[in-house]
Amino acid sequence: MLVDQLKPLAFLLGTWRGSGSGVYPTVDDFTYEEEAVFTHTGRPFLAYLQKTWDPDSGRPMHSETGIFRALEGGRIELVMSHAFGIAEVAEGAVSGSTLETSSTALVSTGTAKTVEAVARRMELVDGELRYTIQMAFGGHPLQGHLEATLLKV
Repeated sequence: MLVDQLKPLAFLLGTWRGSGSGVYPTVDDFTYEEEAVFTHTGRPFLAYLQKTWDPDSGRPMHSETGIFRALEGGRIELVMSHAFGIAEVAEGAVSGSTLETSSTALVSTGTAKTVEAVARRMELVDGELRYTIQMAFGGHPLQGHLEATLLKV
């Protein structure tokens, strides 16, 4: 049973699969396949697990796991761990079937690259979960990095 605070995020619950693409000045453009899973325990947060892989070779590409914390008034907090060695803390809001967050802190391990900012937007449109992720890295300003469209399975 969902607690009232979590109901604005209920549209995310389940397993989603699809494909996406990435661009950034420091890398060649790329495509990927993805699976994202959102679950809950009855407490006011969603647990999140995501993984991507190369569509041609099946080689793993990225993975992240985290918590979407639901607060009063549609506010949300995000705590995310990325496999390449950073922890992301973000805050934002959910309105209808659109969720937006901006990083408030990014912490890198000693061997990880330093990411300066991340902004996320997720939106449910006609049964498709669409997202964009912006990133500031390597002296470049916040700009588009990833976009994908996922379907519930």
